[in-house]
Amino acid sequence: MNRSLWLHIVLFLLLPALAFGTQDAEDEFVSDPTQPKVDSILSLITTNTSDSIKLRCYDHVATISNSPDTVLKYARLALELCDESDLYHTSNAYDCISWAYYMKDEARLSLQYALKALPIIEKIGKKNKIAEECISIAKTYHELNLRDSIFIYFNRALDIYLELNDSAYIAYTYRSIGIVNSDLDFKQAATDYLRKAFVIDSMLANYLDMADDYLYLAMATADAMEQFGYLKKSVTLFDSIPTNDAFYIRERYSANQKLARTYIFLARETGRRDYADSCYMYLKKIGVDDGGSDNYDWNVLSYLCQVEYLSFCNRNKEALNILLKCGDYLNHNEVNVTLLANYYKLLTDVYTKLGDYKNALECFEKMHKYKTAYANDSTLNVLASFQTEQNMRVHEAEKKQLESETRRLKTVRTSLLIGLILVFILVVLVFRMLIIKRKANRDLLYKNEMLDQQNAEILAQQEEIEAQRDLITEQWHEVEDVNQKLLGSINYARRIQRAALSSANEISRLFPQNFVFYHPCDIVSGDFYHATQCGRYRVLVTADCTGHGIPGAFLSMLGISALKEFCVTEEDAANPGTILDRMRNFIKTTLVSDTEFSLDDGMDMTVCCFDFETMQMHYAIANQTVFIIRDGKAITLKGDKMPVGRYIVEKEHFTSQTISMQKGDMVYCFSDGIQDQLGGEQSNEIGDKFLRKNLLNFLQTNSDKPLETQCQLLDQTITKWRNGRQQVDDMTLVGIRV
Repeated sequence: MNRSLWLHIVLFLLLPALAFGTQDAEDEFVSDPTQPKVDSILSLITTNTSDSIKLRCYDHVATISNSPDTVLKYARLALELCDESDLYHTSNAYDCISWAYYMKDEARLSLQYALKALPIIEKIGKKNKIAEECISIAKTYHELNLRDSIFIYFNRALDIYLELNDSAYIAYTYRSIGIVNSDLDFKQAATDYLRKAFVIDSMLANYLDMADDYLYLAMATADAMEQFGYLKKSVTLFDSIPTNDAFYIRERYSANQKLARTYIFLARETGRRDYADSCYMYLKKIGVDDGGSDNYDWNVLSYLCQVEYLSFCNRNKEALNILLKCGDYLNHNEVNVTLLANYYKLLTDVYTKLGDYKNALECFEKMHKYKTAYANDSTLNVLASFQTEQNMRVHEAEKKQLESETRRLKTVRTSLLIGLILVFILVVLVFRMLIIKRKANRDLLYKNEMLDQQNAEILAQQEEIEAQRDLITEQWHEVEDVNQKLLGSINYARRIQRAALSSANEISRLFPQNFVFYHPCDIVSGDFYHATQCGRYRVLVTADCTGHGIPGAFLSMLGISALKEFCVTEEDAANPGTILDRMRNFIKTTLVSDTEFSLDDGMDMTVCCFDFETMQMHYAIANQTVFIIRDGKAITLKGDKMPVGRYIVEKEHFTSQTISMQKGDMVYCFSDGIQDQLGGEQSNEIGDKFLRKNLLNFLQTNSDKPLETQCQLLDQTITKWRNGRQQVDDMTLVGIRV
């Protein structure tokens, strides 16, 4: 797909050229001018349009659109209409989906679909398409830091282009390999490949590509003067050839910006004013004037370069004004820590030159903090790279070797081990905190008694008292440190629990139109939800465990682990009542105490099994309610009035029920946290419950709105209802549109 390769080129080359871009700049270059054409193609589709014409329309829309969401939607629709013999449209759909995920920064999913597209393209036999896909796969491996596979696919693409004698793409491949080597800090190899690309581009008289080659040669060298020479040649070529291409406009901007930064570096090193004046000339050329512009959203790096120029010229007050304006942007946008460290270094220098040593010290401390954070991030990136490689290998091994019984044992063992570790950590931290507090209290009592006895000698013993006060303060900091560690442990437990829940991608794969409203009362939650595929059934489970916080979280982890064993086969999904029966037996046998007391904890649970082939839903409900909104009217589904666990009056089995579905139905599964939330406009402290009728009225009113809008409105409604009151229970609601 020609569009796919072009956009991969833009992304791959653009990101290293600019340290970062802002939203306004992105909107200028990433807006989708293809939308009118997309709309005109879709207008051709009516209820009577044949599947073959729909397929061609969907495929064309996915091919031409620059919107990742639009491409995903219509590529998937095209894929549904493809048969096994339609290799062209199938490979094109996979390629479009891969591109869309790449644009959405989901490199792993992008790689998955690109690897599906490649063997189909190989069957078609078009070598240039094979080479294009290999380059896309190589760049995606680069995004995932899987270095072993990058050059395998680059070399395969290069062999094909050499066989086809396609000089332009040979040069492009050399340039891509050079950029990757530069990113991996293989500077000599990067320089060699970029020079090969330059030789071919010069033979073809591709002057804009030659300018690009010079730009990346400058980035691959560490020598300032050599870098300066390459940048001068790059800027000269860019300026000599007018272009409306957004990519080359960005590259020209980057080259001018880097040349300005090189000039100011040379000015600082040599003390020459003419170098500084040249820096200012190139800053004005790219649209950065003498502090008079408020458009800091274009590129903060250019403004920081302007600050260095003003500081060199001893115009420190002007430099400070620009830095403060940049600070407004940096404090409200997510940027990398390296940029923040450079920003605070410049701010430290300017404050120092202005004699404001207090602010200079504060900025120096922030600079040190961000430099430390950068070092930590670098370590984490190395670990993440290693973990990614290991996860890929484990995933392939599990596909071939892992059996169902091994998975069950591993899940139970891991859950128990994690639970024991968490309990042990909590006990140790609490015990240590109690010891420290008790010791601090004893010391404090002793010191107070000494102060009472020595009141007459206070003036003589002032130094000793101050020393005792410092010791008490140090002990208080120790107690505070223990509290912070305890909170950190609970936050880590939250990460573990969130990892156990079904991911947004998994739910969206099973139920393309969905939203999840999940608000734990405390850091960890007693509510959980789970989505899975059992044969032809797509299963959604929502549950509310006894209590909330840490106790509820332990029960939820047990529930999630058990569900992965009891809700597996198509037969399980056809009889959801048996799933609840097994869950109840699991709870009873697991939560057993050897003492005279017994654990009566359990959970309320709903199991909905969707069969979209017959448009039926099998369900079983334990002490909860499910709403179906159809054409603005509510259908209330109720099950058994007993929880999953011990109960005074319990039936032998939970009841499995079935209801027919219609396209457009909204199915809502929820815990009782929303309806039990206290609030209202009354001034009394307790407030009233939100109640199920108000929840039903809200869902009926908003069921026809987009799923994301429903979730936002529900959040706003509950927040308004609380009116500043504390959340009383975990709140969970999952909405599915059939």
